[in-house]
Amino acid sequence: MKRIIVTIACAFTALSVWAQSYSSPTTTWPYQYADFTEGEILMQNGAKKTATLNVCLVHSTLHYIEKDFIKELPSSGVFSARIGEDYFINAAGRLMKILAQDDNGYVAEATEIDIAKLNSTEAAYGSSSTTLGTMALSSLEGIGATNSNSSLNHMELKNSKEDGKTLPLIQKKYLFVNGKCIYATKKDVSAVVDAAAFKSFLKENKVKWNNPQSLLGVVDFIAKQ
Repeated sequence: MKRIIVTIACAFTALSVWAQSYSSPTTTWPYQYADFTEGEILMQNGAKKTATLNVCLVHSTLHYIEKDFIKELPSSGVFSARIGEDYFINAAGRLMKILAQDDNGYVAEATEIDIAKLNSTEAAYGSSSTTLGTMALSSLEGIGATNSNSSLNHMELKNSKEDGKTLPLIQKKYLFVNGKCIYATKKDVSAVVDAAAFKSFLKENKVKWNNPQSLLGVVDFIAKQ
């Protein structure tokens, strides 16, 4: 775990807070940020690449611009990425934004499209939720550059972002410590630590499960187990 943190810190600069993600990705612009931004990629083999980047929320993958067209970088080759001043780690093929970190590990957040809610929203337009949800998902799958032959123009896609419907999102926080990725809930943490010791820890510490800095205390507790 320390190796991962040191690698990120050395490959880029110190973790800092950048502009917050905008609030309304759409079915025609399913991205974490309002536009592509200069950043840097750290590959699994240690190589570093600079590019204009964004995170596609369909599969939490990294997209970049090449000659005005949007391309996708295979997740298997990505270790971590910096977009502006935000940092991401690749966990099981998904890019998660790092919210807080210390010597023992870090807290990261995965942003996902709530497909069930999207289906429910789509149903209000008069067709079955299954049909419309499938259509919406299919259109999202087509955005993005999953191969080198993609011909999606960045500016054309950006100009059509307001034509789509707002995507409902889910944010899930995870703890990365001792080589493990743990969903940041009391139940999931209890499953990987000494239950009695964790119960005592919770009595002594008022953990705020939605607060990244508070969750670092849980990271430190797990690291000592």
